[in-house]
Amino acid sequence: MAKKHNVSLYRAMHGLRHGNLHRALGVSEDKVIPKEKIEAATHSTSDHVRHMATMAQTMAGFHKK
Repeated sequence: MAKKHNVSLYRAMHGLRHGNLHRALGVSEDKVIPKEKIEAATHSTSDHVRHMATMAQTMAGFHKK
């Protein structure tokens, strides 16, 4: 059986690497997206923006400064 890929997850990951979430939220790519904007984007009507925001929330704990 062929393994089914999660297309939405791939699109969200791909978009994060290229600054699409920054552009979708109107935040300059050289600035950090405020947590409030990411939280609001998790309720977006756009599936793609919603998935990118959810992935950003998940990945927030990965990058400790």
